Amino acid sequence: MKKKISCFIPVRSGSKRIKNKNIVDINGFPLIKYVCKKIIRSKLIDKFYIGSDNLKIYDKIGNLKKKIDFFKRSKKNSSGTATSEDVLLEFLKINKDIDILVFVQATNPFINYNYIDQAITKLINQKYDSVLSVVKSKHFLWENKKITKPINYNYKKRMMSQSLKGYYVENGSFYIFYREKFMKYKNRLHGKIGTFEMPKESIHEIDDKEDLILVKKIIANTKL
Repeated sequence: MKKKISCFIPVRSGSKRIKNKNIVDINGFPLIKYVCKKIIRSKLIDKFYIGSDNLKIYDKIGNLKKKIDFFKRSKKNSSGTATSEDVLLEFLKINKDIDILVFVQATNPFINYNYIDQAITKLINQKYDSVLSVVKSKHFLWENKKITKPINYNYKKRMMSQSLKGYYVENGSFYIFYREKFMKYKNRLHGKIGTFEMPKESIHEIDDKEDLILVKKIIANTKL
């Protein structure tokens, strides 16, 4: 039986570091519409939702409203103290017919539908319980302590950075999981966890003004 797969993008109207962050201009589109345009062509997702406390944000996606539904977040889960898990739980308690949920964060505009479809396929075929998007980092890491020491190499036998095995870093782009398992663990990551590696530039999330400036420069000089 085919799995029912939905995509959920939670966005709030309030933002402390960047005013109206979710609708700032990215390459000629409000951020939320820019992200939606990148994922709407998924061949595996059946339904798309934007979860917000403000219909004005939903209106910013324009003609994409024909393909993306609005989920009204409660006042409690629209505050600055509500976690993503709180919002996901609220959404999934109501939408019980979902088998697999793709949780997309609009603050990372480097997403696209191919990445999502490949990650969904990986979740199903390789029997993962949850999958997250990551970027590989090959850097010499040190402990954040007054008297420090290296984490991933021996400085007495320094090697070339290309020789490092590397670490995976969450880029906050998307998380994919089974609804049933989320309702049990109340966490986006659980059980057998898999990763989906994205390009290096996708490490940049829009969290503050400096991030926004950098992301705009990268997008302006990259074919995405």
